[in-house]
Amino acid sequence: YRERAPRVVREDGADFWVVDGTKLGSVTGRRKRSGSIGQGSVRSKGGLLTHSTFENTERNLHDPTLYVETNEQDGVVYSVVRPTQGIIQFCIADKALLAAACRAENDWLADFCGAHPDRMGACALIDVHDIDWAVSELQRCRRNGHVAAIIPIYPGEEINYSHPRYEPLWAAAVDQQMPISLHVLTNHDGPYGVPFSRVSYARRATADAWPRLTIADMLFAGVFDRHPEVRVESSENEGGWMPYFMWQLDWIYDNRILKRRQQSPIERRPSEYLRENIYLSLIYDRPMIEQRHTFGVDRIMWGSDYPHEQSTHPRSQAFLAELMHGVPESEVRKMVQTNAIEFFHLDLKASLLETPAPV
Repeated sequence: YRERAPRVVREDGADFWVVDGTKLGSVTGRRKRSGSIGQGSVRSKGGLLTHSTFENTERNLHDPTLYVETNEQDGVVYSVVRPTQGIIQFCIADKALLAAACRAENDWLADFCGAHPDRMGACALIDVHDIDWAVSELQRCRRNGHVAAIIPIYPGEEINYSHPRYEPLWAAAVDQQMPISLHVLTNHDGPYGVPFSRVSYARRATADAWPRLTIADMLFAGVFDRHPEVRVESSENEGGWMPYFMWQLDWIYDNRILKRRQQSPIERRPSEYLRENIYLSLIYDRPMIEQRHTFGVDRIMWGSDYPHEQSTHPRSQAFLAELMHGVPESEVRKMVQTNAIEFFHLDLKASLLETPAPV
């Protein structure tokens, strides 16, 4: 697949990732804010970044030592690294090419994080069209040190995550201690479920629909009953939607399943599964912090999103002081440290977690 592999093409002064003649977006991790490249601003229907160059990205994207040092200056002592440019490959139409691209990305990220394994953990890209391949790649990535598996946030109605075909994948995730991550932008048909050229602000504002669909599919299919140790993370979808989602699921269970004496696909109320099997990773979401006890302080994880342009870097500590205002220190530490350590099965040196509160 070398001749068809994702490659960078420069057009009109900007770099684009291209596969089989289709643009998958520009490069990310830029020093400047969206719309600030060149003279004047760049119009966008949805704010997706489509006008950058590699020269305008942070060097830390390519140098693992600089990445660790820059994070440490921001008070961040460990990073779970998502394969940003790799994530957009989920919309490659040729499934064999997609699998090859995922494998290449997984190898690169393992090398990047492997330079400082005590300070970084890689997330693997796992496509799900071929479940045997998905299981094999998940196992291979675990052997290579990856700490989580990113699967498409919603694979489509025909093969949604209620389907029995995924049983081997859920079993392998538990066996390998690889939590599952549902990251924003990972739909098969493009970010937010449409091609890049059709992304709108409306799509961005309703992105939480995708993790809710997948979580509900898994829940009502009994996945969490059959695999009670599987752990699923909603990543970068924020979380203020969770309290209402829990209420709605319980209402349907109480008033549509139990009251009408329908056959129940699950053994307990939906909210109980969410509090045990689902984690939320967020960046800015103060409403979720205020409603943290409705969902559970033990299931919320904060991240700086460095080095993306929306990152809280280089003022993450000051930002956290604002975000966590009024929250007891013991709960803050859970959301910025211990929950992630438990979810990703991290083995960190105690010295990294000493006060003043690092992240």
